[in-house]
Amino acid sequence: MNIKKEILTSLILALALSSQATSQTKPQEDFKLTEVSNGVFAATALPGGVAVGNAGFVAGDSGILVIDTFFTPVAVEELLEAINTQTKQPIKYALNTHYHLDHTGGNQVFAGRGIPILAHDKLIEWQTTKNRKFLPDKETLGKRLSDAQKQLAETPTDQAEKRIQLERQVRRLNAMNSIVLTNPTVTFSSGTIHLHLGTREVVLFTLPGHTGGDVLAFVPDANVVFMGDMGWRKTLPNLVDATVADWINSLDIILVQYPSARFVPGHGEVATAADIKEFRDYLDDLRGRVKKAISDGLTVDQAKQTLKLPEKYQSFGFQNFAVPNIEDMYKELNGTKVKL
Repeated sequence: MNIKKEILTSLILALALSSQATSQTKPQEDFKLTEVSNGVFAATALPGGVAVGNAGFVAGDSGILVIDTFFTPVAVEELLEAINTQTKQPIKYALNTHYHLDHTGGNQVFAGRGIPILAHDKLIEWQTTKNRKFLPDKETLGKRLSDAQKQLAETPTDQAEKRIQLERQVRRLNAMNSIVLTNPTVTFSSGTIHLHLGTREVVLFTLPGHTGGDVLAFVPDANVVFMGDMGWRKTLPNLVDATVADWINSLDIILVQYPSARFVPGHGEVATAADIKEFRDYLDDLRGRVKKAISDGLTVDQAKQTLKLPEKYQSFGFQNFAVPNIEDMYKELNGTKVKL
């Protein structure tokens, strides 16, 4: 594996290995289910589990739309069990909000059940190719699993905290080893799609920013927007595929069109418009700081060493993204960032 691929792989592993994990989170607690509105649920990923990215579902009177498929098939199976406790309606559709593995790793579960998976056209091109940068090959996964199992076997029972972390690691690596990269089955590139779950409507639409192949879902009667990774709540984002200039504009559009909505972000808790504005302002602040660094003649390495995260964002999750965000923003502004 080359250095660039190793860095990209570490981004998604960093989400699963978040320092926010505590011993109070049991290994099987992969997500928290929250009813945002009647029949509209957010499944927010818990630190240390195998969900990693948020998902959710919308229940109508004739069926269910599942939004995103988590990082692993294991987490999706748990979500299906959770759905069954809330409603006996059949699952009619699944949606991938974008291609990143922490939102599509469970696609195979829906494909195996013959459930249509909706997404942007670009996922046909990216899902089974570009996701390889986030998923180590079988040999690498096997080596990591063997090492973790050996460490666990050698760790004394009185070192409870260390054993918990190693048990999580073993479980996560086993879950990753079960992923089969699976394409969506129904795609579109622009405009809107209106899904009908009986009398309940869900409107799918696209906006540029996070990957260039993002789909959002609006539930009009509940006034809820599922954003995928177009929205992050009190969390530093992954900018590996982003175009921040477009992203800021898209968030401005969302804030104008849905000022009173509740938002299910790709990472973090259920959000308000104020939370989405705070995230939008982080992107704008990052862009401004890096733009000044370039005008001051700093190289990308100097910018990464010099620029400090403003205090108001230091409580955000995924602090390990702070320096990569500077590099990605620098490359975008000087035109050297590789676009999808």
